[in-house]
Amino acid sequence: MIGFAIALGLAATTPVQTPPPAAASPAQALGQCMAMKTTGEDRILVARWMLVAMASGPQMTGVVTVQPGQKEKYDRGMATLFTRLLVTDCPDLSRAVFKLRDNAAFRVAGESLGQVAMQELLTNPQASAALGAYVKYLDLEAFKKVTTP
Repeated sequence: MIGFAIALGLAATTPVQTPPPAAASPAQALGQCMAMKTTGEDRILVARWMLVAMASGPQMTGVVTVQPGQKEKYDRGMATLFTRLLVTDCPDLSRAVFKLRDNAAFRVAGESLGQVAMQELLTNPQASAALGAYVKYLDLEAFKKVTTP
C-alpha cells in the first residue's frame, strides 16, 4: 500500500509528457517552438515570473512574500523573453498565430512554455522531493475503499 501511495504521489507531481500531434495547430506549433528555443535560464525566469505573479494574489498572503521591485523585474524579463521568442526565434509561427487574432491561441502557446518551466524546476531533486512530500500524510486506510475490489 505504501508503494501505491508513493506512485500516486509521483503521478500527481510528475509533468505529463505527451507526443506532439501529427498536425499541430498554429498555436501548438508556436508553443513547441517557444519551448525548444528556451534555455534552462529562460525556463527558470518563466517559473519565477509565474511564482511572483501567483504570489500577488490575495490567496497567497502570508505564504509567499515578494520584495518591492521583484514583480517589475520579472515582468521586464518576461517581456524581453517573449519578444525574443515571438520576434526572433519563432517569427513565422508567431506570425501565423497573430493572423488568427485569437488570444486563446497565445494562451495555448504559453502553456507549453509554462510546462517546460515546471519541468526545469522538477529536475532538481530537492524541488521534486518537496512536491512529493505530502505523500507521507495520505490516509492509506481511506485508499483501501478504492484500491480493493
